[in-house]
Amino acid sequence: MFGIWTLIIVVAAYLLGAVPFGQVVARAAQKDLTKSGSGNTGAANAFRALGARGGAIVLLCDVLKGTVACLLAYVALVPGFAIPATKACLGFLAVLGHNYSVFRGFKGGKGIATTFGVVLALHPKVALMAALVWLAGVALTKYPSVGSLSAVTALPILMALEGGDISSIVFCVVAAGFAFYRHKANIERLRQGRELRYDERSK
Repeated sequence: MFGIWTLIIVVAAYLLGAVPFGQVVARAAQKDLTKSGSGNTGAANAFRALGARGGAIVLLCDVLKGTVACLLAYVALVPGFAIPATKACLGFLAVLGHNYSVFRGFKGGKGIATTFGVVLALHPKVALMAALVWLAGVALTKYPSVGSLSAVTALPILMALEGGDISSIVFCVVAAGFAFYRHKANIERLRQGRELRYDERSK
């Protein structure tokens, strides 16, 4: 029984992360994020294509995916796993779902907002500090991608300094590596000087 219930929770965490809220909100506004700005369906491009209100809705939904997936740990009943470790595992599944959504042919976003939602559930103070790092990165460079990469780089360090448990630290390390992998194209565009700034719709 526990095995079946655990499987249901695992699938639920992935499917929750896989819901493409960016596309849902864009369609309601009769727009297509894949044909605007960077072509990404995440919050950064939603702000460019949909404006502050639409972007904020997408950001909130993507953050909540990670947070809610972690909260499923309290009903997961995974034998041998403590709640923090279960939270970290389910949170990563949500990030995986966001980045490789079954509803989008296993395509997706970069997972930054969803990662933030997971960290918010694991250690709220660390999430707040990472958000400040993101804001500083964007303010200084005008590039959302630089803010995102700066924030995920800081995550494992901040989590360790704030006394996070080992599963939370491991999540932050893995999430940071995953984020850099998903930002390969952005890093190349930054190197070439072709990356979009937060206020640019096309280039």
